[in-house]
Parts: sequence; structure tokens; C-alpha cells
Amino acid sequence: MLILENDKRVKGKLDNIWEILTDVKCFADAGPDIIRVEHLAGEGLGMIRRVHHRVSGAWEEECIAWKPQSHFTMQVTGGNYLLPVTYLRRITSMQQKQKNVVIKIRYEYTPKYGPFGLFLNKHQIIPILNLFSSQLVDNLAKIIHQRNIDVSISAASILKNKHSDIHTITPDTLILAACKILTKYKIGSVIVLDPQGKIVGILSERDIVNGIANSDRPILDQAASEFMTHKVICSHPDDSLATLMSVMNAKHIRHLPVVDDNEYLMGIIDITDIINARMLELEQTSAAMYQYIEGRKWREMAMQVGRGAAAKEFKSPA
Repeated sequence: MLILENDKRVKGKLDNIWEILTDVKCFADAGPDIIRVEHLAGEGLGMIRRVHHRVSGAWEEECIAWKPQSHFTMQVTGGNYLLPVTYLRRITSMQQKQKNVVIKIRYEYTPKYGPFGLFLNKHQIIPILNLFSSQLVDNLAKIIHQRNIDVSISAASILKNKHSDIHTITPDTLILAACKILTKYKIGSVIVLDPQGKIVGILSERDIVNGIANSDRPILDQAASEFMTHKVICSHPDDSLATLMSVMNAKHIRHLPVVDDNEYLMGIIDITDIINARMLELEQTSAAMYQYIEGRKWREMAMQVGRGAAAKEFKSPA
């Protein structure tokens, strides 16, 4: 039996990383030249899935070892595998190392054709399997990093970095008083709360303009309850940036209150907050892409001239 390994250090929670490593769709997205992966039967130990490859067709794999948040082993059970092997296992594992998590792809295999298989192993199996394995682990790391960004930028994190006061009014507040609040604090809307502190409406600049246009009398001395939007769309602190953007776009709104599990107001996110958060996300993604490209360059050079020589040109990504 021969062995080939590739590993990568990533940041993240063990349970989130484990979810990605065991997800069929993530494996299909990360595996080079894999078209799709079908889940045929079972969960965890005994799971069977069919892998469709762009070049070699399809083969089946069965999970023969499963330890949650540690490792699992898939063994090829069907024909048409892309390499001439009689036996192949892929062990995917992860291990906490200080502040990082090391994900490792380990292949255990036996070449076909006896002594001639050693020649095939050197000139065909190792180069192809090593390239597939290194690209697979790199792509999984990229998915993990993107998920970390999606989780890290949430409604709660946006409010934490915003450092602004919450401005509210009551339903009987006059429009004139509400306008003075909007002007004084240079904001586009105020939340309307009932005596128990629950949201009953939101009054925006648009509501006031619509009131002026549609009312047959001056509105400045009328109550906010007459012109506010009563059906308020809210978000939860755990909502991701993608969710917030989707809601704002779908509902054509620029202000989104954030409420806790008891429906009490925590803050309000506006379109400017979304833009700033999106710019931060793009910066993080750009930095991750740079590290990914540099890591690939280092790996390719290490395969050609060895790790020591590569280290002179690149700082090791590990």
C-alpha cells in the first residue's frame, strides 16, 4: 500500500469546518474536474455516493470510517476510477493546531499490474493524484475562508462596529418633532416604539414626503402614527450580510431594524452600513485570493524543485 498526503492550515470553528468537509456539494465544488456527486444511500458510516468525473466517467465511494469533527474515510468501490489502482481510500481529517485547524487529504492505494504498476505510480498515479489532492485541499480551504467571512459579517457585527445611538419616537410624536430628530442626527428614519418598547412602525423621509403629497392639510402637527409604515421588516442579529442585502433589495428598503429573540430593538442598519460591510468583505476576499495564489505557486515549485528550494523563493504558506 502506498500513501500520498496534502494538508492546509485554515481558520474557523471545528463544527463549521467539519460541515464543509462532509458536504457532498462542497466536495463536488472543490474537486478538480468533478461534474457532480450523487448521494446514493446512508449518512456517516456506510454512506455511499457516486462521483462523476469529466474525464473518467463515474465511480462509487463508500464511507468505511467516520469520527465526527475528526476524520472520515471514503473507499472506492466501483470501476472507472481515473487512475489504474486496485484499491484506494481517501481519508479526510482535521486537527486543531493552536489558533488554526489543519485539514489533511490522505490517499492510501495500491497500483494495478504488479511490478509495472511501480512505473505507472511514478509517472502517472503520483503526479495526477498529487495534483488532484493539492487542488482539492486548496479549494476546500477557499470555501472555508469564504464561509468564515459570511459568518463573521452579520447584523450583530455591523451594529457593533457602527457605534451609533438608536433614535426612536412614540406613535403620538408630532411629525414636526420627528423631522427635527432626522435633521439633527442626519438620519433617514426613526423607529416608532410602543410603551412596552416593541416596534409598531418606522417613519422615514419617504413616509413624510408621501404624507405631504397626499394629505389635504398640513401634516407637521399630526401624529407620526398617521404616516409611518406599520408593517416593519426586521432582521435578526445572526443574519448574514448576504441575507441583509437580499432583503433590502427584494423589499426596496434602505433601513432595516435589528431585533433580538424577544423582538426588542437592538439597532438599525442602513444602506451605508451595508456598503461599508460589503467593501470589508471584498477586501477580505481579495486578501484570501492573494494568499491562495501564493500558496499554489509555492506548492507547484515545491513539487518541481523541493520544499527547501521553494522556501528560498516563497515564504512557506504552512
